[in-house]
Amino acid sequence: MTLDEFLNDLFLGCAFAAFVELATLNGGTPDSEAVRRRAYAMYEEELARRGK
Repeated sequence: MTLDEFLNDLFLGCAFAAFVELATLNGGTPDSEAVRRRAYAMYEEELARRGK
């Protein structure tokens, strides 16, 4: 998988964004469960925004 394919995949993009967001807030590696919950929330928000 190329970087473009990774970043263009909606869920993978949300997971990456969630990881970066939480790592920034925590000042280090975030808890994987917190990343999972945030990624799903971001994914569902984006699907709703797109009307899917």
